[in-house]
Amino acid sequence: MTSDSAAPDPADPVFISYRQKDGTGVATELAWLLRAAGIPVWRDRDDLPPGDTEARLKQAIAAGISGGVLVTTPDVVNSRVVKTLEAPQLLELHRDHEVFALGIINSVKTDHGGTDYDAPDRLLEIRPGTLSGVDQQSAERDGLLALIRGLVWHRIASLRKRIEATDQTFHLSLQTRNTPQVYDRTGDELDIRLMPSDHERLPSADGLRDLKDTIGLLPDAVTRSGAHRLRVAGGAHLSVAFAVGAALPSSRNGHMDVIDQQGATWSSDGEARFITQTQVQIADQGGEPSAITTGRPSVAVYVDLLPQRSDTAFTRYIEDHRPFLAAWRHLTSASGTLLDATDAGLIAADVAAHIRALSNDNSNAEVHLLLRCPFPLALLIGRLTNTLRVVVHEWDDSDPIDGEDYRARYVPTMRLRTSASSGVIEDVLLPDAS
Repeated sequence: MTSDSAAPDPADPVFISYRQKDGTGVATELAWLLRAAGIPVWRDRDDLPPGDTEARLKQAIAAGISGGVLVTTPDVVNSRVVKTLEAPQLLELHRDHEVFALGIINSVKTDHGGTDYDAPDRLLEIRPGTLSGVDQQSAERDGLLALIRGLVWHRIASLRKRIEATDQTFHLSLQTRNTPQVYDRTGDELDIRLMPSDHERLPSADGLRDLKDTIGLLPDAVTRSGAHRLRVAGGAHLSVAFAVGAALPSSRNGHMDVIDQQGATWSSDGEARFITQTQVQIADQGGEPSAITTGRPSVAVYVDLLPQRSDTAFTRYIEDHRPFLAAWRHLTSASGTLLDATDAGLIAADVAAHIRALSNDNSNAEVHLLLRCPFPLALLIGRLTNTLRVVVHEWDDSDPIDGEDYRARYVPTMRLRTSASSGVIEDVLLPDAS
């Protein structure tokens, strides 16, 4: 890498440099948090092709990176690759290109237990003070998140001119089912990727916790970009799609397009409202107005918008929770046919109006939301639920219950507070995989 090389593309991945012997744990946690925040990652364990390590690392860096993180651990002093290849090239890129972001995660402690801020220069054997102007954070979770916040803001600031020069649209890619690799990136402003789950149906609890800790950056990233429209593509568990939609409410972002797996566009630029030409209907409803509750009452809404109804899991949910629900509703498509993407805005507005009305009619009840709908609608409904408290569920039929056959059920995954400025995900309810 030479000083006259082309400026890095700010949409390229961030390179994580670390010593495997004692830095793997920190590098792994950092990588997943970066991906959850929307920043693609280049890390040797995930992305290094076969062949000579040094040669392949040089190729990877030359292929394009937008930033780097030097993970400084005590044993990094013994890493020839980090000291003579990775660190020098990252420092050169940082020095020569303003767009290139560099950060340090430091796990080295002083004798008094604090972070040893002189350790990176010393262990990497470079001139003292060389790294004094680089953002340096501790290896604890709060330190990782602080560094990631800076990297996100740097990335968005670097992409702002590109957004202004094109169609003033913020492009976001979302996936929860793929195994993330550097080659999975799209070139969008942010590529949100979560840790893959070992579970056949449910998302990863650790992945949801990463999203919980980073999703608060998303609405401000869009605002800082200067974009007037949002475009989301990909595919995800419906509870995650809903949460991301809730993090990008229509009150802050007027228009959203969601591109489905077939390339169709589902759009919304309105608010929650009942539609004159009804898009959804109440297939069934009920409740226990005198249900015993502790604190805020609860209601349940089953949004079943696929052509053929599937009531088994919802019926079981109501049987198990009826004494605790002040009210519940089962919503289905008014047409009873395959949904038309061109009606997405009307459908989302009508569904959101039903959800909001049921909550309002029951003392601003917490909504337990069970979704069975196309991925784009989960996002579009989520962005119209501002100020509501929602527990989102995922469908699961993978575990036998009480010795019976595999019975479908709905499992709570996250509790959302859709007006929270710190991030819409209040709690991750999904237990760790056993």
